[in-house]
Amino acid sequence: MDHYEKIVFKLTQDEDGYPGVSFESVWGVQVGPNQYKVDNVPVYVYGVSKGDVVKIEQVDGESVVTDLLYRSGHYTLRVFVEDQDLKAQVVKDITARGGRCSVSSAFSLFSVDLPPEVDFQAVDSYLNALADGDTFA
Repeated sequence: MDHYEKIVFKLTQDEDGYPGVSFESVWGVQVGPNQYKVDNVPVYVYGVSKGDVVKIEQVDGESVVTDLLYRSGHYTLRVFVEDQDLKAQVVKDITARGGRCSVSSAFSLFSVDLPPEVDFQAVDSYLNALADGDTFA
């Protein structure tokens, strides 16, 4: 049976205060000593995707990520859509292209997991054609 554990990524805010949190925790599956495979899609962490293997250290009782050991080939995208109807259509269209969306009705921002077999350029081109930089980005 897999050993799941919450693993923590420390975040640095930019000059505008984004993101509004100082850490993000995701589920990890232990694959070796102090090594975990990321098992869900990060929202705020950049440079890490589902399936990647990371190294952790115990810090004050938390499993804090210290290094990226292996890339899985997945891509993570973040999509911001204010209009709920358009958001639902975008999620449907991304899913039809093979992507997996982590969506909450409470937030305009959602993350997308693109497994290695999905055509990244097709999804990226679709999203770029819709983006206006304001209500859809």
